[in-house]
Amino acid sequence: MPPQFASFQDGRVLAAFNLHLDRSWGYEKVDGDPVTTTGLQERLTAAGLPDPERDHRDVHRVALGVVEEFFGLSLPREVIVSGSLPAVLLEPV
Repeated sequence: MPPQFASFQDGRVLAAFNLHLDRSWGYEKVDGDPVTTTGLQERLTAAGLPDPERDHRDVHRVALGVVEEFFGLSLPREVIVSGSLPAVLLEPV
């Protein structure tokens, strides 16, 4: 299974896609909220994605960079490189 990205807000999907950016696992494009997906898809396209000729690791790196910029996210480099990241799932009460 390829790496996937999904962003949710108030119980709805803002954006979801696999980082291969192909049909291999159901996501041919970014799915979710039309306003969010349009903006994110435009930035992915501007970054040259999808590109079936590109190495998957490079595609992942570029896609995550686009996601980071688009959603205003940042992850600590040291933890990514040498540690493990915590995962949090927030569910409505």
